Amino acid sequence: MDHATLNIKPRILYHVAKAAWEGTLFDRREEICTMVSEEFKDKHTRRQVANQIRIAMGLNPHNDDQILNDYDEEALMGMGNESIIITNPDACQSCPAEERNCEKACPLQAITRDDFGKVSINQEKCLGEGHCIQACSFGALAEKSQFVPLINLLKQHSHPVYASIAPAFAGQFGAEVTPGKLRSALLKMGFTDVLETALYADLITMKEAFEFDQHVKTDQDFMFTSCCCPVWIKLIENKFPDLMEHISPSVSPMIASARVIKQFEPDAKVVFIGPCIAKKSEALLPDLKGAIDYVLTFQELATIFEAINIHPADQEDHEKAIASWGGRVYAYTGGVSAAVATTLEKLIPHKVQKLVSLKVDGIPDCQKLLEQIRNGQFTANFIEGMACKGGCVGGPGRLLPPEEGREHVKKYGAIALANTPVENPQVYAILARLGHESGMPSLSGKSPMAELLSRKLVQD
Repeated sequence: MDHATLNIKPRILYHVAKAAWEGTLFDRREEICTMVSEEFKDKHTRRQVANQIRIAMGLNPHNDDQILNDYDEEALMGMGNESIIITNPDACQSCPAEERNCEKACPLQAITRDDFGKVSINQEKCLGEGHCIQACSFGALAEKSQFVPLINLLKQHSHPVYASIAPAFAGQFGAEVTPGKLRSALLKMGFTDVLETALYADLITMKEAFEFDQHVKTDQDFMFTSCCCPVWIKLIENKFPDLMEHISPSVSPMIASARVIKQFEPDAKVVFIGPCIAKKSEALLPDLKGAIDYVLTFQELATIFEAINIHPADQEDHEKAIASWGGRVYAYTGGVSAAVATTLEKLIPHKVQKLVSLKVDGIPDCQKLLEQIRNGQFTANFIEGMACKGGCVGGPGRLLPPEEGREHVKKYGAIALANTPVENPQVYAILARLGHESGMPSLSGKSPMAELLSRKLVQD
């Protein structure tokens, strides 16, 4: 049997999503396990199939051919605190030593194996970006899925449920799938409405412009940005804690979207949809938990669409585009820097000539740059880091190659009605609803608006 066909994850996700949507998952779980085992004609994978179903249901693998135990149903009600990227060790047994691509894909050597070849993850080293999952052709590494409780939530109609969709979505679901068609598909799934995360990136862009003005006063001052990349922030926290004081205190646009929506509707649920696996871990961080309720990758959403027979290309085009060019270009490397520079020019014209930006992507290059900064070898004062090559469009949950995704985002950004958040009336509409009907509120320091858009990074 071709070992590559042992990666049963796509089939598992499809069957689990379909059964969850039909309300038959608990009744049919063992049937699905048997069906997939027979489909792949390998008796040895019975436990692997059972564990892949558990992972798709948001549970940890266990040593049993049966899928659920007595304590699992409660765990399925929402996101836990456990690690998002987990191992299914049974699937490693057929992996040839020379083809252990997961180890090669991990730049921090967080993946190791025991004497029997079973994989394990050092969670202290792991940054959670998830490219190891892409590299594994067996499905031995996987991220927990959260769509089972999400599907239940959508079908219960007990809360307004908003989809906050990352700007990298452009083109991901097919060239013919316009933003308006994708919105209609999500509404058909049961979402109350669809938010452009890029609109909340507009708010964060303005905040970071003010933060830059406040913190960068001399040639020795500098500021780390890319609050949108949790892996970049975690890398600094874990390996360069002496540089943490230079991190922008802004939350990510994902967190900002949920916090703002819940200011308007406290009982709302917010689901982030994007290309980033690490966003699942970000949503559980102690100072951020409670904002985002669930996270889906583009790959997971595409599987759900297939399973429940919704075809985005066939939907009506009901666009509700409200973000600026600056918010949309957060999706690729250099976009955050460009957005802040153009916004700074509008907000604080005398300061823009003092912004000297530097962008870097990929964890190895991020580490190299941080070492240089620690040693005083830098000339920039506004430093943007992205863990994935190409930026968010290179995230492991994407559907398109990074270069193709970037081109779609560039086109989507180009048709925005506003160039910067300063010129975007939708930004002022949000501020007015939050009680700031005249003038620009303070977005740095300790003001209520600044606090809403801030996080508290813990330093030793």
